[in-house]
Amino acid sequence: MGRTIKQTFGSLKEEILHIKTILSKERDYERFIFLEKGQDSKAIKNAELEDLKFVVGNTWRAEFNISPSSKAKEWLKPGVPVLLKSETESIFGNIYKTSDTKLTVQIRGDYEWEDTEFQISKWFQESTYDLYNDIITKILADTSSESHKKLNWILGFGLGEKPTPPKSSLNRPPLERIFQIHDYGIIFGPPGTGKTTLLMQAVQEIKTKGESVLTLCPTNFACDYIVELAIKKGIRVIRLGNSTKIKEDVLPYHIDHLIQTHPDQKQIHNWQTELKALQKKANAWKRNFGKEEREERKTIRKEAKFLLSTIREAESNIRTKLLDDAELIVSTFSGFGNEWGKGRTFDYVFVDEATQSLDPGCYMALYAGKKTFFFGDPKQLGASYSHPDHQTIDSFLEKAVAFDSGERILFLEKQFRMKAEILGFPNRTYYESKILTHPDAIWNPTITISEAIGSNPSILWIDTAGSDSEEETEGEEPSFFNHIEIQLIERLFELGIQSNLITVISPYRGQVEKLVLASQGRWITQTIDSFQGRESEIVILSLVRSNLEGEIGFLLNPKRLNVALTRAKSHLILIGDSGTLCQNKEFQDLYSYIESNGEIRSIYEFME
Repeated sequence: MGRTIKQTFGSLKEEILHIKTILSKERDYERFIFLEKGQDSKAIKNAELEDLKFVVGNTWRAEFNISPSSKAKEWLKPGVPVLLKSETESIFGNIYKTSDTKLTVQIRGDYEWEDTEFQISKWFQESTYDLYNDIITKILADTSSESHKKLNWILGFGLGEKPTPPKSSLNRPPLERIFQIHDYGIIFGPPGTGKTTLLMQAVQEIKTKGESVLTLCPTNFACDYIVELAIKKGIRVIRLGNSTKIKEDVLPYHIDHLIQTHPDQKQIHNWQTELKALQKKANAWKRNFGKEEREERKTIRKEAKFLLSTIREAESNIRTKLLDDAELIVSTFSGFGNEWGKGRTFDYVFVDEATQSLDPGCYMALYAGKKTFFFGDPKQLGASYSHPDHQTIDSFLEKAVAFDSGERILFLEKQFRMKAEILGFPNRTYYESKILTHPDAIWNPTITISEAIGSNPSILWIDTAGSDSEEETEGEEPSFFNHIEIQLIERLFELGIQSNLITVISPYRGQVEKLVLASQGRWITQTIDSFQGRESEIVILSLVRSNLEGEIGFLLNPKRLNVALTRAKSHLILIGDSGTLCQNKEFQDLYSYIESNGEIRSIYEFME
């Protein structure tokens, strides 16, 4: 189904080394962006360390007194990665909490904290690259395990030795097939076909068998959604990962919270109080003190270190008990790195949103499970790379689908999400018309756009051709925006379109930022890329590009267009300049499809 991927490497080792090179370039490029594009000018120049608290495991929270500039306030949000720099140390962490005068940063790892004055800059997640390098190193050193064989086969090597799953399973329902395949499989789920529903049904089945299951996701949003579904189904679930990036209602299920509230924690609390007193005493001295004081501080620090190792050992025992007792563990790839390093494995590992997962995360999933299943849609956007050379890299899932003979691919053909008119074009263009709408799928008849539009088509293109609709750019990192399209969207809300049921999406960050300002909280706006995996009753798609040359940039990517066209359930409204967009064949076909199956209207019908 779709384009063919050719094998371009002579061996698995060659391919893994190629991935390592890509990630190294990506890391260097991210560092370059932060250093060269003036992140220092947005840094908090003088942050004074006021307090350091041990949380759990190897996690600390450092509290600073700050007075940030207006530029720094732009990025001061929970979860944002930061770099703390003093005279003697560079420390990486994530923002935990922020106010006008205080900033708390969550840090993993032990540091000396010799200084009290720091500069704090927005940074990028260096630790994820460290983990991916560790995974690659471990896999390159291993050439004989079952996991290595599976990785070899899934990426198209050693196919002569690859076992065939039971033939009887080919026509069975997807849930049954998951339990008949004994090594790995791919759940190819086009939009709205219930990938996550199937995943949760499989988890419930595994729970009844008393077997262990881990679900890995590339994003915190996807992880939190799975945890919420598990809670509703009464599954004992534990969430791993960076707690600064987790939804508040999921935090009670996070491993750190569960350790801190465990009945065995009472003695640990006493030790922590003792540790706090020792740290306070050790940090009370400044730099200019004599030999005697220095020796005393050394002794106190040694005592604190011993106490810390005692706490950690006790907590590690609680952690092991909790994880062994869980019916489902959910984590991002980086959040699971610590457990993977200890060699923890599962009967089943499921990778949700596998399309957006980087290759080393998928390697880790194969190594962590006796059986591993990848849930995703190779026809949608893969992982987002920053480097311009990396925009067309095939995802792990695409390669897995391309190199499989079909015996391990479970194609989900019935969709429940969108009306037939919305499905029609992407189904024909990207899925060879193989998706069927489930007969039980129903849509709420009270959801309508007729009040604002005057009619009620499922799919509509409001054409801005011939108006003053021109794309613009501005700022240090230019991204396209279009004022006329923003005005038209505001006009639709004035005309009474159901704002509580709408998400406005656009390919360009510049347009999204301006739409967020214009909305003043009246509607939700997202980029197409960040809205992948989500849905909305009504979607307005602002296409932005409007120029004489017919330049449409990364809108040429069919995967991005596929994502954009498959988020709406009841109504999809496209806003765009046909004069610019339809110089491209795919948009020309889309325009013709909407003419036949929906409505084309002119901007002049809505704007004076």
